[in-house]
Amino acid sequence: MIDISIEVSVEPPHLVVTEVMSYPLSSVWLAETEGLYVQQWWAPLGYDNVEVDLSLEPGGSWRVLQRDPEGNQYSLYGKVEAVEKERKLAIALVSELYPDATLTVTQQFATHPRGAVVVSDYAFPSESALNTYLALGGPERLKGASARLDKLLSQLNS
Repeated sequence: MIDISIEVSVEPPHLVVTEVMSYPLSSVWLAETEGLYVQQWWAPLGYDNVEVDLSLEPGGSWRVLQRDPEGNQYSLYGKVEAVEKERKLAIALVSELYPDATLTVTQQFATHPRGAVVVSDYAFPSESALNTYLALGGPERLKGASARLDKLLSQLNS
């Protein structure tokens, strides 16, 4: 099970997602960093990941091609900024729909009495970019992806 909380701050423009998971840290890290698994969960409900290309080395690139419920495809892409196995993953994230609004996403991984905790800090380039993300239902999309991750982790740990 995953308990998710989301906090928004305008100054500076950040969205912080905390997920407490009843799964081992090693399984959570694998599901969040292995392309085969990322393809299965890292999308809002109703969306599919058509393609995932992920290089987990600092300076490496990553790309996800998603398909929405209407069949439209678009990509998310960027560079890997930092990797510390089972501790930290930081990436630059660009949506082809908003190529001028690069986010920095920094995830901190740790053990937790229930299993693992992941704190993901989405740093937006401006308050306007954050407001656009919120208006497009960003938090609900994150909750949908978290539900898909929960299902995958449940299968991996059964």
